[in-house]
Amino acid sequence: MGIMKETIDDPKYRRMLRPQCYDDWVEYLDFMIDFYFKVIVFMGHVGFNTQFRAQMSTSLQMMFSKGKAMRGLVCGYNQKCGMINMDSKADHTILFTLVRAAYEQLCAFELVCLIPDTEEKRIVMENVYVAAAQVNRLKLFSEETLLKYPVETREARKDIEECKQEIIKTQLYQSLSEGEQKNLQEQVFKKGDYQMVFTKDGKFIPHVGWDDVRSYCKLSTNVLDGVYKYACNMAHPSYLGLIQFCDAYKEGEIIHLNSTAIMQMIGIMSVFMMDYMGEFQEAKHIYESLEEEAKFAIRMYSESFRMRSS
Repeated sequence: MGIMKETIDDPKYRRMLRPQCYDDWVEYLDFMIDFYFKVIVFMGHVGFNTQFRAQMSTSLQMMFSKGKAMRGLVCGYNQKCGMINMDSKADHTILFTLVRAAYEQLCAFELVCLIPDTEEKRIVMENVYVAAAQVNRLKLFSEETLLKYPVETREARKDIEECKQEIIKTQLYQSLSEGEQKNLQEQVFKKGDYQMVFTKDGKFIPHVGWDDVRSYCKLSTNVLDGVYKYACNMAHPSYLGLIQFCDAYKEGEIIHLNSTAIMQMIGIMSVFMMDYMGEFQEAKHIYESLEEEAKFAIRMYSESFRMRSS
């Protein structure tokens, strides 16, 4: 596990690792955002052996942008009308929307880059990922719109067909039963869904919900159980979301909910960064240059989320 909290001497890291107030959580988020940006700058000078790996590396910047967007919202807003002045408030429903988006970003990276444990599984998942995106892209537009952009439409359909052929020619695809092959093709080429898994013991899972992806990438812990559903419930305009919003503006509750959102974002960023550095080894150069206390702050949630099976 490495350095433990009891050995943390720097007051800054003690505050972040044992937050006592809202500002401590914000400071921790700032720390993670700063480290992400340093890695992004460094990786900008790294070459990639395939275009797809370069594209997947962009996931780092997408995660950074979500953390940065949250940072811009945590200080809240105020409003005045005549003699009535509303104190600074941060809308927790928006913060949890960002948590949900970051969680999905992490899961997508895990599905495509980390869970596949053979070269063929990786080839299939890369092509599934690209094809599903292009299928959804075409579904977004009307036939009239597609006719207005014939070049882009042809390229998207060409990508889909090329991905399909790359998938079909693998031994992995050919080893599937006829029903599984049909299921895969329908899932990807009709529904535009890439949330599938080939398990280590050879099973094909045609659809994996966002809350279940963690079970296939060593994130199946009691701590993470239901985090995605919780973020959805906090963000959605359901009756539950409505009463939670009302309760949030009771004395002191808004800070509690915002701190929870920040904690979850930091946790997701921790897991993603450690897994990103596992996939893109060059990024470890920045991490290894840090003092031990900083390293621990970056990896702490990633380690704790993988300590206990649910």
